[in-house]
Parts: sequence; C-alpha cells; structure tokens
Amino acid sequence: MFLSQDYLTAACAVPVMSALDYLDDPTSPKPVSFYELLLRLVSGEDALPVRHVLRITARTARDRWKQRSKKRAAALANVLPSGTGIADGPFGTMRICWPLPADLPLVSILVATRDRVDLLRTCMEGLLHGTDYPNLEIVIADNDSREPSTLQYLEEVVEDPRVRVVRWPHPFNYSAINNFAAGFANGQLLCLLNNDIEIVEPDWLTEMVREILQPGVGAVGARLLYPDRSIQHAGVAIGIGNAAGHAHRALPEGAPGYFAQALIARGASAVTGACLLVQKRSFEAVGGLDEVRLAVAYNDVDFCLKLRKLGLRNIYTPAATLIHHESKSRGSDFAPEHNERYMRELAVFQERWGTKQIIDPWHHPRLERGSEDYRIQSCNQPLADVG
Repeated sequence: MFLSQDYLTAACAVPVMSALDYLDDPTSPKPVSFYELLLRLVSGEDALPVRHVLRITARTARDRWKQRSKKRAAALANVLPSGTGIADGPFGTMRICWPLPADLPLVSILVATRDRVDLLRTCMEGLLHGTDYPNLEIVIADNDSREPSTLQYLEEVVEDPRVRVVRWPHPFNYSAINNFAAGFANGQLLCLLNNDIEIVEPDWLTEMVREILQPGVGAVGARLLYPDRSIQHAGVAIGIGNAAGHAHRALPEGAPGYFAQALIARGASAVTGACLLVQKRSFEAVGGLDEVRLAVAYNDVDFCLKLRKLGLRNIYTPAATLIHHESKSRGSDFAPEHNERYMRELAVFQERWGTKQIIDPWHHPRLERGSEDYRIQSCNQPLADVG
C-alpha cells in the first residue's frame, strides 16, 4: 500500500536513531525525500515494523492525499528492483508493475461448474480467446451436470489441448470440488475461478502473476465488478458484519471512495475465491479449502487467513479486472433452502477467527462494522474493541 500511496509522511513518528544510523552509513543510498527514507526504513531485511495508531491524532488539508509528487516516482525508481514499471495512477496514486520472469510459470485454472452452459461458455471463451497469458491449462470440475447442452459443450471444449474435464458427481461442496480439481493441476500456480466470471481485459492473469511471484505473497485477488460496472470485490475485510465483508462493494467503477482503496494494489486480509491465484505449494501447505466444516460459505476467507497464519501476505490488485455475475450458478447463501447450512458455517468461521471482536488491519474502529462501503460511525458511538 505504501508503494501505491503515501499514507505515512503527513503524520508519523520515526525512531531518531534508526534514521540517523541509516543516514550516517556511508554504504546506504542517500534518499531524495522523506518518502524515500521511509521506504528504505520499512523495507528489506532490517525493516522497521509499521504500527498503526488507531486513535485519530492529526488532520491534513482536504484532498491532500490526491496530490501528485515527482519526488515519489523518483524515490520508487531508486528503491524498487531494476525493470519494475512505475506509472501514475488515479487520485495521486502510483502503479507498480513488477517484472515477469523469462519463463512464465504454468497456471492451472480451476473452474467448478454445474449446468448453466451460458455462464460456462462465456467464461471459457474469455479464458481461451480473451486472455493473453500464454502458459495456462484449465481444469473444469463438473459437479454432475445433467442438461444435454452442457454435456455437449463439455465434449466440445476438451478438443482444445489446454482443457480437461474431471467429474465430481456428489452434492455441491465448493471446497471439495476445488480440492479435487487441484489434484489434477500440473501448474506451479493455481487459479480458482468461478464459472460466472466474464473476462473483459486480456491482461488480467498476467497482472495477477506479477503479484503472486513477489516474495512472501500468499493469495492474490482481482477487482471484480458487477455487470453495471460497480465494485463487487476489492478485497475482503474481516469483522464487517461480525464476520467478513467485501470492501467497497457497490462503489462506482473509477470513483475514489475511501482513500482510493479500490483503485490501488495493497494488502488485504483475504480475497474472494471467485478469482484467486495462489502458489500450489501454499495451497497444499494449508490443506486446501476446508471441505468438512466450510463446504460453501467463508471457505475462501478461511483459506486466506490460514495463509496469513503461515506468515504470507494476501494482495488485492485492481490491475486485474473482471465481471462477476455473482451466485448466478449456485444461488444465494441467504435463500431459505440454504439458511441452515449458511448459519452453521457462519458460526464455524466466527468462532475459528474471532470475527465478532477483531478489527481488520485495513479497516478502522471508527468505521461502521455493519457497512461494506466504509462509513464513519457517528461521534457519539463508542469505538469498537480492537482484537
């Protein structure tokens, strides 16, 4: 987040000796600005930990954070590895474009599906003909499709050598289906992708691969839009609704919203499994998705939190943008026939991660816990407890 946006230099406290030790070291590159000094102090093997003071202690001029600075681009160029792309982003932000290796890793895209050939066809057309990443395979996990048109399409699509269909003829269990499909994956990277995703920008997967190959990254999530181009997913915040919520849901595409958070690459506690990229070794290290206690709801968030427990960072990137026709295939968790199962899985998730008390690191106790659009609480409300 600090690479994308300068949220520290307007109000921060820095240990004097740490700064002096760095500046007095003749082998240390001399920073061109305070922003560069902070970049160097909080990165690398001897990085100072950043701590967030949750109490509101300072005020800046309105819209100061949107101002551009040539020194920021220069500082980033001095600090980031050679070959890293640096460009202006919206509302005074910066876009970092990490370099890719010469040999791109194979990505195995796992698509769980059942009937609804209209959705699947749109998704597959985008993967096979609208995605510019050159090294991919697709594993379609068919959950007992019955419609003749779907079965015929599955027979046709495997004629492309990049596509394989595997069968899961059991009751719907999102976690189990994806775990099963992962067993057939040959790629170093796994991409969980819903069958109701529509590809609209060819570089979506390339941009996600740039992020997943950075050291210490667990899962990478994309920016997902509703068909009306408003935000469906821009990262997941823990504690919203005493469980987890999609950050900035319904914000119009391109609007700054809360500190332009939907428009910058940044850390996130979790990202949605509707489009999630992960190293296969990381997927296996946490045992995949919980198919026993979280068959349908919260399994992706639980998965991301398990990655964080391993010390990995989850990343949200708006450079990968797709359309999500949400729950068109399996239906809503809040439908009457799903309510008992949903409430059971909600209770498991809340107990496992303490979501009734926790404040997400990318949220704030002054923000409404019941709102996904980052509304500030009224002044007479007490601060939420910090977990």
